[in-house]
Amino acid sequence: MSNLNILIISYYWPPSGGSGVQRWMYFAKYLKKLGNNPIVITVNPKNASYNLIDNSLLSQVKDVKTHKTFSFEILKLYSLLKTGTSSKGIPQSYIPLNSIFDKITSFIRVNFFIPDSRVGWNYFAYKKSREIINNNKIDCVITTGPPHSSHLIGQKIFNKFHLKWIVDLRDPWSEIFYLKKRFRFNFSRKINERLESKVLDNANAIITTVGDRYHSIIRSKISDTSKIHQIYNGYDKLIYDKIEEQKPNKFNIVFTGVLTKNHNYKVFDEVLRRLNPRNLKLKIILTFAGNIDKKIKKLYSKKIDFVDKGYVSHDESIRLVKSSHLLININYMDTEDTDMISGKLIEYLASGSPIINFSNAAYETELLFKFSLKSFNANNNDINKVVSFIEKEYNEWSKGEFKKQIPDNIDSLSRENLTKSLIDIINSIK
Repeated sequence: MSNLNILIISYYWPPSGGSGVQRWMYFAKYLKKLGNNPIVITVNPKNASYNLIDNSLLSQVKDVKTHKTFSFEILKLYSLLKTGTSSKGIPQSYIPLNSIFDKITSFIRVNFFIPDSRVGWNYFAYKKSREIINNNKIDCVITTGPPHSSHLIGQKIFNKFHLKWIVDLRDPWSEIFYLKKRFRFNFSRKINERLESKVLDNANAIITTVGDRYHSIIRSKISDTSKIHQIYNGYDKLIYDKIEEQKPNKFNIVFTGVLTKNHNYKVFDEVLRRLNPRNLKLKIILTFAGNIDKKIKKLYSKKIDFVDKGYVSHDESIRLVKSSHLLININYMDTEDTDMISGKLIEYLASGSPIINFSNAAYETELLFKFSLKSFNANNNDINKVVSFIEKEYNEWSKGEFKKQIPDNIDSLSRENLTKSLIDIINSIK
């Protein structure tokens, strides 16, 4: 259970904000707490293409040994050409197609920067990896993506040092949703798929945040199908327990995260139209924390009192979640084949508030929602069901009868317990 020297290669690391940083930030935190020695290689934040910054996360990994390297970042050039600064125009996860410039740069990115535009970090991260491995007895190497170019660093380490290697796929590689809507040359597609297949075949273990459909896809690409594992993202019980919820004087619908035109946002707009809270003078607000497309915000604001908190620290995000009466999540479109779920759903579950998840792929979400008595997945045909549910919850709240229901077994999804599952996987590798 303890005394493992684990080399973690993660592009996203505090002070990077957003969802991509949290999984391995917490794994490292609890690996350390459980008596292991995580060693992290990441990019120097001065050089990184971080879209979001959350300095509050630094305290979570203050005891974790971290090495920061230089990186050549093509996205900084993209941002400079688009906005005149090297940071303001860095996209959240993919280049949007809002202009001719965006379409040209996106075409270049998906066809010539394979597997992704952060591949300029690889040389420097691999150089630092060799130095650390030569000076330490490393028991296991872990690479996490996106960016999936990080796994190519792990591939080089595996080829040279033959260490235990775990590949963590927070999102799909070849099947990631935004590639489906981009024109790619056949050679670009094949190179990307070949890189992925080699990585997945050589890794000693593969970890994903979901199972079922995505595991079926992975099994079709590798020879040893027994090495695929699932570990959810989880929630940090220590942080959750210390943050106090607030008591809003209105029925508070909360959404945290990112909402773009690539999300299935129209279905919730139709829910708001039928619910009609503004015209009926219902005491309902929609509280949003994160990044939302301006047109979507304008659309929602016409129908409901909209409170835009902007991007907030992770602690403040948890406070908002705990202060909710209803939580909303809206999945990306075109994720049905992999049935991906949002990492924040477990933090949502820990709040005890009911959750409505809008997605046309329901299996993984419904598995997770077995922890909750009131939460459910809704597709495009469930609008009346959603409206009726919100009306029922609102009526209970207005009578003073609203009660949260924190799942009895939610502790099994704590970051610490999920880190124990990670350690079991490491120890199982022969």
